[in-house]
Amino acid sequence: MPFRAKTEDDDKLYRCAKFCYEAAKPMLASLPMDRASQRKIVDFLREKIGGANNDFSIDVEFLRRKVGCTDSNLVGRWTASPNDLAWFMVHEQLSDYFPRFVIDNWNPEIYLIHHVPKSAGTSVCEAVHMQSCFVAYPQTGFRLMKSLLGFGRQLAEFEKQSRTDRIYIGGHFNLPKVLTKLGRDIRCRGISLARAPIASMSSAIRYVWTNVEQGDAYWTNACSSLDPAMLTMVREAAVVGNSAGLKAMREISETLLKNGAFQENYFDLFGKYYYDDQVNDLYALRQLFLDNPELVPCTDAARDAELICAQLKIDGALPHLNESLFSHSHLARAFGGDDAFMAAVAPASLQSAEIYGSLCMLYASKTAPRTAQTLVSFA
Repeated sequence: MPFRAKTEDDDKLYRCAKFCYEAAKPMLASLPMDRASQRKIVDFLREKIGGANNDFSIDVEFLRRKVGCTDSNLVGRWTASPNDLAWFMVHEQLSDYFPRFVIDNWNPEIYLIHHVPKSAGTSVCEAVHMQSCFVAYPQTGFRLMKSLLGFGRQLAEFEKQSRTDRIYIGGHFNLPKVLTKLGRDIRCRGISLARAPIASMSSAIRYVWTNVEQGDAYWTNACSSLDPAMLTMVREAAVVGNSAGLKAMREISETLLKNGAFQENYFDLFGKYYYDDQVNDLYALRQLFLDNPELVPCTDAARDAELICAQLKIDGALPHLNESLFSHSHLARAFGGDDAFMAAVAPASLQSAEIYGSLCMLYASKTAPRTAQTLVSFA
């Protein structure tokens, strides 16, 4: 499906983004994802745009009304100069605008893959990638951008895919806010994937442990009191049933539960991803799904695999991507069994448990006469 510009400013943005990405692509591979590199890209693009014989003079009202740019340093002094355009190309709000730009100018089918962290959403998105389809992820901050030229890179990848008649919007995002941003005139088909809060907490502990042990920059810095080599020794001892290793695994897990970054990312996940100023109780959440009848809550990825594939028009099975170095059974044993583990992490999931229960009821009503039974999977 070819690009058909809805407005003159859409056409200018399209041409400017393609021009800038192609010009800067050799640099992008070697630059780290930081603000200093962003400045280097801006300096480079300012010269390139200034020397180009192209009209990229995007109107400031397009930035405000369509892109939703709120950066007063940009829109407050906008003249569409080469410097303005260069900063616009690297801006996170432009990067986050990409799905709406596709919807306006390609008129594709729209699918949502909304997923709470640690609910197997990555496996679902990978299945979509395997179908040669593009998945756009919300990029609401610099740390969430996939490239220094987030919009340009997404545009290049989208046009390279064989299925530009579809766009999938996937990731960890606030569902009511994204639906509001897309607009009441947009009807989305898709899934909202969640998992029993206790199972999510188990997966989160094992995921962060694995990332610290393997030297992930973000989690190693966030959990600086934990020595990766020590985590390896403890894990290897615990998985073979060594009593000292199991005791140390529990103590380290309790340390993670108290960690600020862990709590920010994984405590009361459901409120973060299902509630906003307008949708702030179970009644409003139920109404949200009633207003979007083609959006189905799925509360167990393994059980709901067939439904997920049908909703997203995926052929074949979902891959299983296990990102942890040890299983839930090892973690539960360190706490003295499943009941003891649930008791230890339950205070972190009180609101989540309430919302999850409501999602299970919505799942049952939307998939009737399928069983309303909800199985907890810790895999």
